[in-house]
Amino acid sequence: MFSRAGATQVQPLAGADDFFGRPDMMAGNSVTHTRMPTKCNSGLLALKVPDPPQFAPSAVCAISADGKIAAVGGRDIELFLWDVDTGDLLSKIRGHDIFWVGSHDNTFFITCQEDGKVLLWDRSTMRTTVTLGEVTEGITCCHIAAENDFVVVGSSKGNLYTWDTDTGTVAHMYEAGHKGPVQFAQVYNLPSYGRCVVSCGAKDHTVVVWDLLSGEPRALIEIKELEHAKNLRYDVTRDGARVVVWCTDSVPFPNLVVVDVMSQNKISVYCHEGLVRQAVFTPNGDRIVSSGNDNKLQVWDTFSLENLVTMTGHEGSVLCCAVNEAATRVVSGGEDCAVRLWSLEDGKQLLAFQAQDEPIKTVQFSSSGQKILSCDVTGRVYVWSMHAEFLTNLMRRYADNISAVTMSNDMKLCLVGCNNGRVMLWDVERRESMWEYTHHTGRVEAAAFNSMRDMCATAGADGRIVLLFADSGKQANSFLGAEEPMMTVQFSPDDERIAGCAADGKLYLYQTAGSSRKPKAVLRSNVARILNHVWSPNSKLVAGSCSDGTMMVWNASSGGIHSVLEGAAAAATCCCFDLIGKLLAVGTVLGSTLLYNLETSELLVELKGNASPLKEVVFNQETSQLTTMCSRQAAVWDVATASKIRVFDFVMDKAGDFKSPPHPYRWAVAHNSTVLFDHESEALVLDMLTIDDPLLRSYYLADVQTIASGFNHRKLLVWSAAGSNAPDKFHTTHDAITSTHFSHDDRLVVMGTQDGNVVVYDVVHGETVEMIVGHQNGPCRCVKLSADNREVLSSGADSKVVLWDWRKRAPLRIYSGHFVSIGCCDISAQGNRVVSGDNHGMICVWEKDSGNSVQTLPLAHSKAVLSVSISADGSTIASVGADDKVSIWNVDIGIELVSLTAAMESHPLYCSFSPDGNKLAVTESNGNVMVWNVAAGCQWYMIYQAHKGKVTGCSWSADCRKFTTCGTDSVTAVWDAEGGQPLFKFNLKAGPLTSCAVSPSGLYVAAGSTTGTLSVSNLAMASRSTPEPSFLFHWLATHELKQSNFLWMRLLAMYPYLTNVQDAQGWSIALHALSRGNAEVSNLILDSLSNDCGILGLISAVPFAIATRVKIHQEETGGLFGGGGGDKAARPTSAWGGGGERSGGARPRTALGTGSMADGNKSARRASLAFLGGGKDDDGQLLGPDMRQNSNLRDVLVQKSKASFSQNLKKVAVEMVTEARDHDQMALIQNNAVALALNSKSSECVQAVLDSAASNKVSWGSYHAITDMMPSLALRYPIMCYHFLAALNLRHLGDLEVPVAVLKGLDRSVIRTAPIFTNVKNLWQGHLKLHEVKFGPQPYAHVKASMVRLPYACSIGRDSLLQTLVESDVPVKVYGTPTLRAIIKHKWRLYARRKLLVRSLIYVFYVIMFTVTGVLFSMENHALTMSQYWATAAGKAHFIIDGYIFAQTAWYAWTELSQMYAIGLSMYFKSYWNTFDTTMITLVLIIPPLHVIRLTDDAGGALAPMIAFAMILVWFKSLFYGLAFEPFGPIVNMVFQVARAIRQFCVMLFMCMCSFGVALMVLSQYSQFTTGRPEQFSRDGTQDFGRTMFTMWRGVLGQFDIAWAWGSTWQELSLIFFSGFMFLVQILLLNMLIALMREVYNRVKHTEEDVFLKGRASLIVEVETLMARKQLERYANMPPYVHLLTPVRRGDTRERSGIEARLEKLEQMLMKLQDALDQGLSGPRGQGGGGPSGPSGPVGQLITGDHGDGSNINTAGLTQEQLNLIQMQAGKLKEMEDQFPAVIRQLDRVQRSVNNQELRLEGVVTVLRDIENLLRNQQPVVIHQENRPAPRRGSILTEAELEAEVKRLLGKGEEKL
Repeated sequence: MFSRAGATQVQPLAGADDFFGRPDMMAGNSVTHTRMPTKCNSGLLALKVPDPPQFAPSAVCAISADGKIAAVGGRDIELFLWDVDTGDLLSKIRGHDIFWVGSHDNTFFITCQEDGKVLLWDRSTMRTTVTLGEVTEGITCCHIAAENDFVVVGSSKGNLYTWDTDTGTVAHMYEAGHKGPVQFAQVYNLPSYGRCVVSCGAKDHTVVVWDLLSGEPRALIEIKELEHAKNLRYDVTRDGARVVVWCTDSVPFPNLVVVDVMSQNKISVYCHEGLVRQAVFTPNGDRIVSSGNDNKLQVWDTFSLENLVTMTGHEGSVLCCAVNEAATRVVSGGEDCAVRLWSLEDGKQLLAFQAQDEPIKTVQFSSSGQKILSCDVTGRVYVWSMHAEFLTNLMRRYADNISAVTMSNDMKLCLVGCNNGRVMLWDVERRESMWEYTHHTGRVEAAAFNSMRDMCATAGADGRIVLLFADSGKQANSFLGAEEPMMTVQFSPDDERIAGCAADGKLYLYQTAGSSRKPKAVLRSNVARILNHVWSPNSKLVAGSCSDGTMMVWNASSGGIHSVLEGAAAAATCCCFDLIGKLLAVGTVLGSTLLYNLETSELLVELKGNASPLKEVVFNQETSQLTTMCSRQAAVWDVATASKIRVFDFVMDKAGDFKSPPHPYRWAVAHNSTVLFDHESEALVLDMLTIDDPLLRSYYLADVQTIASGFNHRKLLVWSAAGSNAPDKFHTTHDAITSTHFSHDDRLVVMGTQDGNVVVYDVVHGETVEMIVGHQNGPCRCVKLSADNREVLSSGADSKVVLWDWRKRAPLRIYSGHFVSIGCCDISAQGNRVVSGDNHGMICVWEKDSGNSVQTLPLAHSKAVLSVSISADGSTIASVGADDKVSIWNVDIGIELVSLTAAMESHPLYCSFSPDGNKLAVTESNGNVMVWNVAAGCQWYMIYQAHKGKVTGCSWSADCRKFTTCGTDSVTAVWDAEGGQPLFKFNLKAGPLTSCAVSPSGLYVAAGSTTGTLSVSNLAMASRSTPEPSFLFHWLATHELKQSNFLWMRLLAMYPYLTNVQDAQGWSIALHALSRGNAEVSNLILDSLSNDCGILGLISAVPFAIATRVKIHQEETGGLFGGGGGDKAARPTSAWGGGGERSGGARPRTALGTGSMADGNKSARRASLAFLGGGKDDDGQLLGPDMRQNSNLRDVLVQKSKASFSQNLKKVAVEMVTEARDHDQMALIQNNAVALALNSKSSECVQAVLDSAASNKVSWGSYHAITDMMPSLALRYPIMCYHFLAALNLRHLGDLEVPVAVLKGLDRSVIRTAPIFTNVKNLWQGHLKLHEVKFGPQPYAHVKASMVRLPYACSIGRDSLLQTLVESDVPVKVYGTPTLRAIIKHKWRLYARRKLLVRSLIYVFYVIMFTVTGVLFSMENHALTMSQYWATAAGKAHFIIDGYIFAQTAWYAWTELSQMYAIGLSMYFKSYWNTFDTTMITLVLIIPPLHVIRLTDDAGGALAPMIAFAMILVWFKSLFYGLAFEPFGPIVNMVFQVARAIRQFCVMLFMCMCSFGVALMVLSQYSQFTTGRPEQFSRDGTQDFGRTMFTMWRGVLGQFDIAWAWGSTWQELSLIFFSGFMFLVQILLLNMLIALMREVYNRVKHTEEDVFLKGRASLIVEVETLMARKQLERYANMPPYVHLLTPVRRGDTRERSGIEARLEKLEQMLMKLQDALDQGLSGPRGQGGGGPSGPSGPVGQLITGDHGDGSNINTAGLTQEQLNLIQMQAGKLKEMEDQFPAVIRQLDRVQRSVNNQELRLEGVVTVLRDIENLLRNQQPVVIHQENRPAPRRGSILTEAELEAEVKRLLGKGEEKL
C-alpha cells in the first residue's frame, strides 16, 4: 500500500528519471485478480466490462434490445450479465455458454451451451424457466423470432431446430437442408410462404426457405456468383425478403450479392478493394452498409446496388459495422482500435469512440439506439452511451454561449448555464429543451443537481446561488452571497445543504429547505483564499482547498474546524473524497496530488505526474484508482501502489502530426476539436465535426472543464482545440492606459488612465466592474490593488496618493506629503505600508491603515522618480529616477543599501520586486532587462534586446517562477525567473505599451497601451497550442530520427521558444530528454538552435509559495472516531503508512529558510481559522466575528471546533503560522539540465549540454546552473570538463583606453571581481580612477575588457571550482584555459601571493636554521654530554636552534593534519608533495629530541644519516614554494617533468647494472689474488652484492680499474662482459638518455605554462584549506563575476616594402633552383630531352610555366655547358643569399624605429584627445568592438596625418584655454 512521505529518503537526482512517471515501462507488470469482478466501471460515456482472462477470451458479446443488459463471457468462463446503467453484476451463469439472445419484449433470454443445451431464462428473476432441448452436433447460430414465440437454432451439420417459447416444446426439426454448418436462421412471415424459416449455409452457398410448421423446404436458392469463394457471410432484412451475401476472401469477381427471396433474383457488385468485412441492412432494408479492407464504409441501394455514400476516416481495415433503428447513424469498428459514428445520410463522421487498444471485431446498437456495444479481438467489451453525441452537439451549437454544464445522476437531464445568465434544462434522451429562463444578471459560473434530480442550483457572477425546481425551472430560493462572483456550487449528498465558493475566497453554506436567503455559515481562512470545495459522502464534512496549499476541513453542521491538512508546496486547486470518506485527494498547481488519511490527518503519499495545474482529481467507485486531470493530461494511478497506470495526452493537432495507434500505457489524444474523457471507464469520445470559426471566443471551450453527474464519482473531462488563442482586447473610451495591476484572485485588473480615471476590469467575465474618477486635475499615473482585492491605491498629477474602496467608489485615506505630481506608487503584499515617488525626486512611505508617515527620502533622486517598488514585507524599497539612478533603500533606517546605477547600460525606466523579495527587475530604454539578486547582492542576469525599443513595464507572478515585460514595440514577453530564457512572446498590435501585469498564478498577462487598449493574453490557451514537453519527448523518442527531425524543425519554426516551454514542474523538453539519458533527442533539440542565440534555458525557477505550519492543541479527551484521546502524535497511524510517527507530512524546510527570519528575508504572520457564526457584516449577512477587526493577526486563535464522522465533540485550538518558503537547493538541482544529464549517466547528453553552453546557445541565467554542477562534472567526466572549459571563451565586453601605469604583471593585465557585468565604462572607471584628472603627459594603452562566463567561478571552499579541479583527474591543459587562467590569476593576486610569500620567507629562515644545525652537528664534540655541551657557546646556540626547529616543524605538522582532515586521507596522499611533507616533518620532528638527549649521537649512530637525509628533504621542500612564482616555478616544473620522463631509462640502467654486476661477481670468485677477493666485488674477502653494484655505478661514471680481471680464472670472459657493459651504458644508454631528454624537453616546453598554473592552483587550494574561519567568511562574499583588462594585440597588417617582397621571391626562386640543380646533376649528362620544346637559352629551358616563377623545373634537356653556366650563376646567387639575412635584419630595425615613433605620436594624440574631453567636461568613452571604425592603412597614421591631427588638437586646446 502506501508509504508515508518521508519514510524512505530518496535522492532527488535519482528520482528525476521517474519525476513524471514512466507508464510506458510498466508492460512487464502483470496484475493477478484473486477475486471475480462484481462491478463494471460505469462512467458517463461508457461502461467498461471487466477484462476476461487472457487464456479465455469472451465467446458471448451481446446487448439486450432495451440496452440495459450486456452479456459478456461464456465458453471457458462464466457468462456475466451486467447492468449497463449502474455497472452492477445482475447474474453469473455457469454452463459453458456460447450464445446469449434476448427477447424483443425484454422478458426472457435464451442461452446455448457448448454441450448443445438450449435454456430459456426469465429476465426478471434471472432463473431458468425451461430447458428447450439439446443439440448434440453443436450449435452454430441462435435467434428469437420477432414475435418472441419461437427460438431457431442452427447446428454444425446443417440441421435446424425450432422451439415454442410459450410451451417449451420442440416445434420442428429441419434436416438435410444444408451441407455443412448453418450460419444464419430466423423466423419470418413472408407473403407467399407464410410463417417460415430462412436459413443460410456457411459452406454450401445456399439460402433455404422452410415452412415453420411442416418443416418442408419451400425454396432453395444457390449463390452461384460466389461458388468459387470459400468463406461467405449473410445478413437478412427484417421482413426476410432479401438476403445480402458477401465473400470474406480477396477475389477478382463481384464479392457482394443481394438475393430476392421471393423472386430468387440476384444482383452483384464488386464493392471493396480487398476483403469485404461485413455488410448489414438498414432496418427498413432499402440500403446496405458494407465495410472492407480499403478503410472505407459504403452505402448501397438495395435494389440497384448503386453506391450512395462513401465514408472514409478509419486508419486501417473496417472490420464491423451496424445501423441504428432509426436508420440515421452507422457505427463501425476497425483495426485502428476506434469505434466511429457516422451520419447515414451524408456520410460525415460524427464521433470517434476510443478506449480499446486492440482491433474492434464487433459493434452493435441497442434497439433504443442509446447504447453501442463494442468488443475487440481480445474480448474486452465497452458499452458506449449516445449521450456523448448530445454533449458534443450542445457544445458545438452553443460554443460561444455556454459557461457551465452538469448532468443528473441518471444522466437523463442536462443543466446548462450561459454567459448571459440564462439557464437551460435538456432532456438528453429526447434531445429536447425542457425549459429556459434567465436567473442571473451575469455569467452562470456553475450548476449542480441534487441526488433526487428534482432540484438544481446555479451560481452566477452576480454573487447569488439560485435554487430551481427541475421540472418547471421556477425559482425555489435565491441565496445571497458575496459581492464577488460565486464560482462553485454543490449539493450535499443528503440534499439538505448547498455549498458555494465565492471569488473572494470564502465558502458559503445554505439550507435548502429553509426560506432564508442568507448563508447559514461563512467559512474562510484569513491566511489564504478557498479555491474549491467538496462534500464528504455522509454530508457531515465539507473540505476546502486553499491558495496556500492547505486543506481546511469543517464540520458542516456546526462550522467548527475538523482538521487542517498541510503539506502541499503550492496552491491546492481541487479535492475529492473517496466513496466512504476516508481518503482525501488534493490536486495542486504544480501538477501533483496529495493523498490524506482523514482519520489521522496524515499525508500518505504525493503523486507527481501531471504536466499542468490540476483541474480535477477523482476516485473511481471502488477507490482502487485515482484519476488526476489537467489541461494537458489525464493520469490514472493505482491507489494501492501509488504508481501510474496510464496517461492520456491531449494534443492540439490540426495538421495530423501526432496521430498514432493507441498505446496501453501512454495514449496520444491528438485532435483538432472537442474531446470528452471519462475517467471511470478510461474512455474517450472525439467530436469529429470541427468548429471552423477561427474567431470563436468560447469561454467554456477555452480551458478544460468537467461535467459532473450528481454527487457520485462520475465526472467528465471536456478538452477542446477550438477557438482563437489571440489576446482579448478591451478598448476603453478614455485616453492612454498609464498603469495596470492584477488582483490576487487572477480575476480583476485595475487600470489608471490618462484622464485621471481608475477602472476595475474583470478579465474572466470580460466586463468593466467599476470606474472611479480618481484624479481630476491630471492623469492617474499609477494604480495598485491590495492583497485582499478590496482597496485600490492610486497616484496622479494632482499630487495625491489615495486609497480607495473601489466597490463604494469612496476614498478611504489620502496620504499627504507630496506637493508636486506623483508618478508612481506601490503597496506591500504582506506588510502594511504604502510608498510613492514624485517629480522632485522625493520618496514617501506611510502606514497603509493609519496613514502615518514611516519614512521620507526628500533627496532620493535629483530628478523625477519614475518607478518605485516595495518588498512584500515592506522593509525594502527600490526606486528608479529620471537621473538614471537605481537604488535600493531600507525603509526603517532610511539609508541607501545599494546603488545599481553602475549596472545600467542606458536609461532605467521601471523596477519591480519579486514577491519573495529575492530579485529585482529593472527595465531600460535600450530594450534590455536586468535582474538583480537582492539576497546575493549581485546582478543575476541580463536579458539583451528583450524588446525592440523601450521596456516600459515589468511584473512578477506570485510563485516567482516567471515574470513578464512589455515595450513600445507592442509586445509582451514572458520569461523564466531563474534562467532568464523566453517562454512566450505576444505581439498585441495595440500600439506602444505603457504597463503590464501578470496574474499571481501566471494564468493571464494584461498590458495597457497608449491607445487606451487593454490586451489580456491567456497563457493556458497559448501553451495549449504547443505540445506538452513530456509528451513531445515521448513522441520524438519513439519515432524514427528522420521523422522526428522533420516534425521538430517544423514545430520550431512555428513556435520559436518551444525548447523552453515548461510543464507544471518547470521541465522543458530538453530536461525531459536529458533526464532519460536520450542522447538522440537531446542532440536533436540542442543542435536545432543557432549559435550565439542565447535563448536556451538550462534551469527553471522553483516555485515560491507560502508554507503554512499548523499546530493543533487538543484540550479534552475523546477520539476522533470514538477511540481514545491523546494529542495528534498519539493518533493511530494509517495501515498504509506502516505505523510510527509522522515524519514526512510536510515538506522539509532548508536551513536557509528556517534561519533567515531575523534578517528580514522571510515574512511571517499568524492567523486563525474559525467558524464565523455570529455578528453581521456591512451588508447584513451573518458572517460572525470578523477576523479583520484586529490588524495584528498573530493574537487571533480559534475558540473551538467539532469532530465530523462521529458526534463526539472536542475542543481544538488551531494556530496557523505562514512563512515564505525559500528555494530548496535540491529542488533547484532537480530543475538543472546539467544535473539531470549527469544523473542519467549518459556522457552524450552531458556533452550535448556543454556544447550548447560553449556555443552561447544558453541564456545568461543558465550559467549559474553550469557553475553549480562543475564539481560533479569534473569528478565524473574530467576530459569532457577540460574540453568544455577550453571551448568556453571569455565574453568580450568592449574596448577601453586606460593609462599604461595600471597594467600590471608580466602579462600586463588587470583583473578584478564585480557584482555586475554590464556597462564596462562604469565598471572600470571607479576601480582604475579614470575620472581623476592627471596633469602632465599620460600614456594610454588600448585594452580589451572581458569577463569569465561562469558566475561564482572564484568562490572559495570545498565545493569551489578550483579546488574541485585540483582534486579531480582533469588534464593539465585545463589550467591553461581562459577561464581557469583568470581564476588562478585573480586568487593569486588577491590573497595567495601574499600568503605564500610570507610562508616562503618563513620557510627560507627555517631552511637556514636547519642548515646551521647541520653545520654545528658536524663540528661538535660528540663525546660531550648534554650538560657539558650546553656549557659551551656553540652548544647553547645549537640547542636553541633545535628548539626553534622543533616548534616550527610542529606547526608544519599541525597545518598538514588540518589539511588532511579538511580534504580526507585519500585526497591528501594523492599529491606527491603531501607524502614528501609527511616524511620530512616526521623525520625532522625526531632529530631535535634525539640530539638534545644525545641518543644515537656517537660514531656509527643513526642520527648523522637522519640529519643528512633530512637536510636534502628540507632543501628540496623549498622547490615547492618556488612552484608558485613565475621566474622560478616553470623551471622547477620542467625539471620535475624531465625527471619523471626518464623513469624507463633508470629501469634499463638498473637491469644492466644488476645483470652484468652479478655476472662479473660470479666470474671473480676464483680470483688468483692472495690478499683476498677483488675489492670491486667483495668486502673483507667475502662476496658483497652492495659493493658490486657500487663498482658498476662507478663504471657508469667512468671510474673503474680492470686490474682485477688479470687475477681471475676467466680473464678473457670477464673482460668481454665488462666491455659489453661499458658499451651498453656509455654508448647506447647515455646517448639514448640525451635523445630522450631532448624529446621530453620539447614536449614539456609546450605544456610548461599549464603545469606551472596547475602547481600554482594546488598552492592556492592549500592556502584556502588552511584559512581561518574569519578569512573564509571574508572571501566567501566575493562578487560572482571575474573581469579582465588585457592589452589588444594585433598583427602587423602593413604592406611589405618592395625590396622585402623581391628578396622573399628571390629566396624562393633560389630554393627551387637549388632543387633543380640537385636533380640535374644527379641525372645522366649529355642526354637529349625528348619533351616538348620550350623557350630558348639555359634559363628559358630551365624555367617553364605560365607564370615564370620557377615553379615548373625542366632538366630533362640540359647539356653539360648549360649545367656549368647554371652552376656558376647559382654560386653568385648563393653569395647574395648569404647577405639577405643581414639586409632583412637591418630593415627590421629601421621598421621598429619607425613604429616606435608612430606609437609615441599616437600616445601624444591620445593625451591631447583626453585633454580635449576633460576641457569639455566629458569622460573617457568606451570603444566597443562592433563600433570601432575600420583601420586606415594598417591602423597607423602617416606623418602628415599625425602632424595635422596634433595641430588640430593643439589649436582647439589653445582656443579653449
